[in-house]
Amino acid sequence: MNPKQASLLAAEVALTGLSIAVMVSLERLFVDTSYLGRVIIIVVASHVISAATRRSGLSTPLSALVSAVAFVVVFTTVIYPDTARAFFPTIATLDSLGTDLAAAWGIYTDQSAPVDAVRGFVAVLAMFGWWLGFLSDWAAFRLKSPIEAVLPATSVFVFGALMGVGHNGLAHGAIFAAAVGAVLLTLRAERQAREEAWAAGGSGRGISTTLRVGGTAAAVAVLAGILVGPLLPGARSAPLVDFRELTGGPQSRTVISPLVEISTSLVKQSNFEIFSVAVDKADKDYWRLMALNSFDGNVWRRSSKFDDIRGPVGSDVDPSVKRRSITQTITTRRLGNIYLPAAYEVSSVIDSGGIELEYEKATGALVVKSKDKDKAEAGFTYTIKSSVPDYLPADLPADATAGLDPAFVAENTALPPACRDNESPTTDRCWPSSVSTLARRITAGAATDYQRALMLQNYFLNPDLFTYDLNVALSENVADVEDFLFVTRRGYCEQFAATFAAMARSLGIPTRVAVGFTWGDWDEARGVYVVRGRNAHAWPEVYFAGAGWVAFDPTPGRARPRDSDITGLQEAQFGVNDDANRQVFNSTDTAPTTSRVRAAGDGPDPGSDLSGLKVPAQPDIATGSTRPSDGSGGSIPSALRIVVLMAAALLAVPAVRTVRRRRLDRRVSGVPLARAELAFDDAVSSLALLGIVYESHETPLEFERRIATEWPRQIPGVHELVRAVTVLRYGRPADPERISDDACRASDEIARHCHTSVGHQKLAAHFLDPRRVNPVG
Repeated sequence: MNPKQASLLAAEVALTGLSIAVMVSLERLFVDTSYLGRVIIIVVASHVISAATRRSGLSTPLSALVSAVAFVVVFTTVIYPDTARAFFPTIATLDSLGTDLAAAWGIYTDQSAPVDAVRGFVAVLAMFGWWLGFLSDWAAFRLKSPIEAVLPATSVFVFGALMGVGHNGLAHGAIFAAAVGAVLLTLRAERQAREEAWAAGGSGRGISTTLRVGGTAAAVAVLAGILVGPLLPGARSAPLVDFRELTGGPQSRTVISPLVEISTSLVKQSNFEIFSVAVDKADKDYWRLMALNSFDGNVWRRSSKFDDIRGPVGSDVDPSVKRRSITQTITTRRLGNIYLPAAYEVSSVIDSGGIELEYEKATGALVVKSKDKDKAEAGFTYTIKSSVPDYLPADLPADATAGLDPAFVAENTALPPACRDNESPTTDRCWPSSVSTLARRITAGAATDYQRALMLQNYFLNPDLFTYDLNVALSENVADVEDFLFVTRRGYCEQFAATFAAMARSLGIPTRVAVGFTWGDWDEARGVYVVRGRNAHAWPEVYFAGAGWVAFDPTPGRARPRDSDITGLQEAQFGVNDDANRQVFNSTDTAPTTSRVRAAGDGPDPGSDLSGLKVPAQPDIATGSTRPSDGSGGSIPSALRIVVLMAAALLAVPAVRTVRRRRLDRRVSGVPLARAELAFDDAVSSLALLGIVYESHETPLEFERRIATEWPRQIPGVHELVRAVTVLRYGRPADPERISDDACRASDEIARHCHTSVGHQKLAAHFLDPRRVNPVG
């Protein structure tokens, strides 16, 4: 391999390394690095395809076409292998992609990093990774512009730094700086080898010298930054690398609430099967995912501390409570989160389906371990046994907190501080006294905490007071509990469950919000309950000493099977005893497509807001939320955002050129020769559209003679421009300002002629060409 080939390969490897370094730096956006393997495959494939088409001599448009086809194949194979057919996408692939992008959009708009690396985010990163590889290769080896070659990677790195959490920031910065230095250094060496800057036979030694000296300087600079950076004022004291992450760290995990999946992905695909439950038909139940147990007035959240689960697990229900045993074989299909559905509460795992699981006894959450998340994402089957409590009112003490640990009571009745006279619940996240007053008024006649909980439930079920409305986010902004209670009085399961839980807490009753699904539709042929997105649901759970967590359901048209003794309600879900809900929904005036999707179930609207349920920036917190967006939901806003970003990137080129040109015009405004030279440069750029390229060794007169010889038609303005520039260069005219003005007018005439002589596509490419960012030369 000669020096030219070696330097080219080194530059290509360095450019690929820069793209990989940028994708690694995006781990600050996510709770784990499960996305990384697939994205790196995409990035490397993009660089390989770009290099192969370039080395084969294909033009840029043809290379772009080949790259696009290759992207479809690689993207489908790596990200959606379960729906591919002969390496190409199918309708099922597009459906899954739309669903995943909708889920990612919901998380992006509603939450702060770090978030779970759901497949929608992986798909977006794969798209940007491929674009990054193609664009940087084009800039580096076709435009021969090192600065433009590192700009795409720099943009993505800066985005990750701004949006992500701060851990390992110094390490990522050092790696990125080293990768950029390697790209610039190897591109310079490649240019030296290509142009044979040294005498014959000495180029190899010259390139070696460049790499050795430049590499040493870059290493010293990066090392100095690592050592000196933490000592500078304002530098963070966090370690360069948190070694707890390398050894597994504590058993606390940062995970998002499945309400995020419910509010975006599941509702959008409400008629699609999410999972199925093989169980005796009589053993239908709510298939519970987890519970949120912390409330700050705006956001319900939780911390997760999971234990590995094999066989029996611990219980959070008093052993004296009567139970019934349910064995469930559950097959997941489209459940994108790590939480697994199960009847509450899980007592043992019989078969995990080859997937390692974890369990949190305090909230009854069964989850997939991080390392098996990718395997589980494609769907798997597991068998578990649950011991479901069968409560009776007589089992529940009059005082729900009698004999309980004060710390437990404080944690599960916590509310934000009461609002002072000058504070607002919306801006200060304080607790409004009006809500507590209403809770006390509703339960004024109750003698026990059970009666208080039942009165709160029945208050929300009063059709004269509240309306079940899946479209609330399209017309109302349910900003907090107070708005829901006193202003809108419209909502779906999230509003009802979370408001009930907050009001119960204001009465001193331990309460939390559970998330999961109603039982679904029985499939006689398969012998399973088929659970779809329309079955998504949230409900409150109240803790009673000597019993455990007891479910209530304040959402109209929803009630858990076999709970009539406690709730006084007959079992109800979508399509079963929910006529009032559907009548309410059908009376709303919405677009047909929106009505069809959102009529499908109790899952929230993608643009809805429920006082929270979102991921905050703090670590070790798992939450979910819904906030009002533009009401469009789905993947269209994501696509629009991507289009806007790409358009902004393209328009940045002429914007930068315009700013630089105006500055240059001001600098040369009083210098006639400089103005004429600038006009000449503009004309040279315009003539390039016609394929007329100015040679740097030519004088203006020689350039004019060559144009007259090679170009069949006379180009207006060329002679006048050449004459003006020559006079100003070599003569002493009496009126140089007039001659400078003549040069500018001639240059404008040349530009008009060239622009009208070429097609719009070529003119647009000329206008957006980053090589013309510098208006001179």
